[in-house]
Amino acid sequence: MKQDLISKLKAFVADHKGNVAIIFAFAAIPIFIGIAATVDYSRAAKVRGELAAIADSAVLTGTTPAMLTQSTATARTAVQNMFAAQAQTIRGQTYDATQLTVNVADDQQPNYIKRTVQLNYNASVPNVFGALLSRSQTSFPIQSTAATSNAPNIDFYMLVDNSPSMELPATTQGVSDMITKTGCAFACHENDVADSENTVHYKGWGTIDSYTFAKNSGIALRIDNVRDAVSQVATTAQSTMAYNGATYRMAVYGFNHDFATIQSLLATNSTNVSTIQASVATLTPPLMAKNNCLADYSDAARTKPQNYVYPTATGKTTVSLNGAAANTSGNCFKSGNAGINYSLYNNDAMTDFSYAMARVNSVIPTPGNGGAQSGDTPQGVLMIVTDGVVDAAVYSSSDCGGGNTVSISNTYGSFKRCHAPIDPSVCTTIKNKGVRIAVLYTTYQPVESDSWYVGHVKPFISQVASNLQSCASSPSLFHEVTTNGDIRAALADLFQKAVTTAPRLTH
Repeated sequence: MKQDLISKLKAFVADHKGNVAIIFAFAAIPIFIGIAATVDYSRAAKVRGELAAIADSAVLTGTTPAMLTQSTATARTAVQNMFAAQAQTIRGQTYDATQLTVNVADDQQPNYIKRTVQLNYNASVPNVFGALLSRSQTSFPIQSTAATSNAPNIDFYMLVDNSPSMELPATTQGVSDMITKTGCAFACHENDVADSENTVHYKGWGTIDSYTFAKNSGIALRIDNVRDAVSQVATTAQSTMAYNGATYRMAVYGFNHDFATIQSLLATNSTNVSTIQASVATLTPPLMAKNNCLADYSDAARTKPQNYVYPTATGKTTVSLNGAAANTSGNCFKSGNAGINYSLYNNDAMTDFSYAMARVNSVIPTPGNGGAQSGDTPQGVLMIVTDGVVDAAVYSSSDCGGGNTVSISNTYGSFKRCHAPIDPSVCTTIKNKGVRIAVLYTTYQPVESDSWYVGHVKPFISQVASNLQSCASSPSLFHEVTTNGDIRAALADLFQKAVTTAPRLTH
């Protein structure tokens, strides 16, 4: 019996006719298993990719600007609903809500909110060849995280130097043209259309002032570029808040010897931007009667009385110049004094920075964090545009802060004309209440041929930029623009420093 079995095995081995079939049969088993695994893996990978994309979109839903104004619970529901709605459309798997976890957390920082959205989903895809592989399904995790720092709501307060020094041409070519054509670098905005300072009688001399001549001749002045730059900020604010979901408001103030509200605080939305820009277009240095002498009205038709602000022992006093202070001829000589004493003589003391800062401080409230939570209020940013040189009437020399003074007098009293760099301490007062200050320094143009500049401004000109830098809240919020520089780009850059980044996706 044993011998017969051995003989049959030897015969089987010796028979070559069935070898290939048998070998293939044995080899086919792992091949089929491999094919089955590949098919099931490919199906699972496809579903995984689709679910991952849906998860990314879902978590970003919780970090949109609109959603940042909602509670974390509302954001969580929105993310869950979006993921569920999309996941149920994917073929090859069955969505299981019990396997979805969404966490939304807000981290309140001093000036913004950081929101983090985390999504975790345990997915399962049935295997086509589950019986063959002894594995009925393929399971895998889906994870996605989105984090964003929301752009804070900000109120921008634009404080613009609107004094006669801003009537300097904006380019060196413009300065050269004004000197050549009028005999004076500055475009003087005054009633005296036959100004003796204009040693060259320009076209229209005796009929129009040199400010109007510059405008007619296409010579851009600094005040022109400043108006353009401030108007552009309103447009930029509108487009930026449309992108990041923040709310920006803007107010504009002008200062010289006085302080004026050009535009009260207004949201920079599409409805209001044109209103803001129309107000900015009215920014014009005060009308003078003649050199060193303020006009009683701000228009040639004498329909808009100007204010005159003068110092006293206890502060500042403001009077409306409705014509009573000047004689009917429209000049500012006090009758009977042969020009020795003028009723509105101020010796061009027309840039009172400290007074402007005190006034703007009184209108800017204590800012909030700029968040959307109930009770929070916008951040505050004060943007100052100035050449940084104080030229103001003060009550006594001790009020000039170490600058130089000359005596002046008019109907309202005897004062000192103070020349000095700005006092950074007036900025500190505003910064201490939480308002950030950005400064655009339009470089004070040295005029070495001008004896007044050499004697009264040049001694401290090296301190002007450094004092303005000290006024700014940080080095990045200070920008200097020299003659020929791009004021619009510089002011836009300062604005952008206050804007946070868009949402970012992390894994």
